[in-house]
Amino acid sequence: MIKAITSKDNPRVKFAYSLKESKNRKKEKLFLAETFKSLEMAIAHQKVVEVFALEYVELPEDIPLNIVSEEVLKKLSSNVNPEGVVFIAKMDEEEVKGANKILYLDEINDPGNLGTLIRTALAFSYDLVIVSENSVSPYNEKVVNSSKGAIFAIPVRKGKLSDYKGTHQIIVSALSNRAKNLDEIKVIDKFVLVLGNESRGVSSSTLRLADLEVKIPIANIDSLNVAVAGGILMNKIH
Repeated sequence: MIKAITSKDNPRVKFAYSLKESKNRKKEKLFLAETFKSLEMAIAHQKVVEVFALEYVELPEDIPLNIVSEEVLKKLSSNVNPEGVVFIAKMDEEEVKGANKILYLDEINDPGNLGTLIRTALAFSYDLVIVSENSVSPYNEKVVNSSKGAIFAIPVRKGKLSDYKGTHQIIVSALSNRAKNLDEIKVIDKFVLVLGNESRGVSSSTLRLADLEVKIPIANIDSLNVAVAGGILMNKIH
């Protein structure tokens, strides 16, 4: 079904725009995303509800397409220069069973870091990404954009690290004296790799759950950006 929309006051546009607010995303279990690559990945994983585009886009028959004006697209987009498509996607909240390789993110606050870590976890074939309750929402528009579509291809859930104590090896990235260098550690098949907050690192309660603490050998600087560190760690531990 194809419709033409030129007014920013159209009810469908207003509804889509309302999803920019966290409370509305939570209520509707829907969120906004954009770019053609993300749309392609979202379609592949059956997450697309409705599409707003400047021109005709080939879509499955059950997905409504709205051909919109530039004014409407700019209202819905979070980018200064929109690519030409914005869409409504479904949140995935089904329970994930049988996840052996898990990335746990403890109070990650920066949307760009979270999106990049989700993308990297997908690249290294992790089964699941878990974000702590105090982390930025994985459905924040900047998170979704920086994940480059990965948000649709790997499960991302809010959760507690303690749920995996005893079933998985908990490997915490830390700078303590107890931490072993990355090249020295031995990893079992079922593990959770834990990364901490950008400025504070992992919380003390999280650190107490660690089976193993690991650090990346570096020189000339005391720490790395969490997304960079995550990429190095996941390249080695996967």
